[in-house]
Amino acid sequence: MTLESITGTLRDGSRQLQPGTMLHVGELMKERRTNPITPEGDDLRTQWFYTADGQVYVMNGKNPQLAMTRGSANPLLQEATIYTYCHQLLNDKNYRPTTEEVQRVLEAPDTVLINLSELRLSGNDKEWRYLAIDTSKYKKLNDEERKFAERVYGQGDDFRANMKMLKEANIAQTKIYVLSPDYVQEHAQESALGRASWLLNFNYNSNFSAGGRNISNSNRVRGVRREVIAVGDAVKNEVPSKINLVGCYDTLLKDEKGAVAALDDIRAAGLSRILARYQARK
Repeated sequence: MTLESITGTLRDGSRQLQPGTMLHVGELMKERRTNPITPEGDDLRTQWFYTADGQVYVMNGKNPQLAMTRGSANPLLQEATIYTYCHQLLNDKNYRPTTEEVQRVLEAPDTVLINLSELRLSGNDKEWRYLAIDTSKYKKLNDEERKFAERVYGQGDDFRANMKMLKEANIAQTKIYVLSPDYVQEHAQESALGRASWLLNFNYNSNFSAGGRNISNSNRVRGVRREVIAVGDAVKNEVPSKINLVGCYDTLLKDEKGAVAALDDIRAAGLSRILARYQARK
């Protein structure tokens, strides 16, 4: 399977990838080190990426925590919820996973739970703080910071090699951005909240955000592209090259109740735009 970098918003870009192939931040860092120039001529060190990592903030008693998930447990990227949660992020600043989704996140064997109060965070923004990592003196990180840093920048030998890569690129310090512990205490008391994540390019010190909410920018995702096939051969999880729009409209009109049930705010807004253009054309 060939990896590709696809440009687009988080929602649109990720849906062009085969499920489970969107790269996590540690995988992107290793690619930047071992395969920085792709066969297409792209320089991975100059690009910004949305990553598959899930960021779910919870309160454990009085302790604010970050549950950092793999893509398979990331509520934001699931086919059934991505439209709803992307809409929530853009409009409400946070998305709100269900109790069942949070339980799956916490029970997933590859979820890393970070105690925010044990991180020596810098910054004075009300919403965000950051963990600064010296690329040549990372041994000064405490245990919780090192666990977090290795979840982001690779584990064991990969972590050390990636820190060396950054240092040799004249990046003396890289940062991991998280939500402020005070913000989590204020906004996650009643229910957990979720954010997106992205990895910045080397011009921005390869910083990583575990608290992103601006997911409408046209950045990149990296993974294996879904197969593009003809409409008549289309199967689940594949993107057709052409869409029979007349057939789509006929299907909707035959099942108006089902069409309404499948609507959300994003789809409703899109249909409203289509109708407005149709009326303007008459």
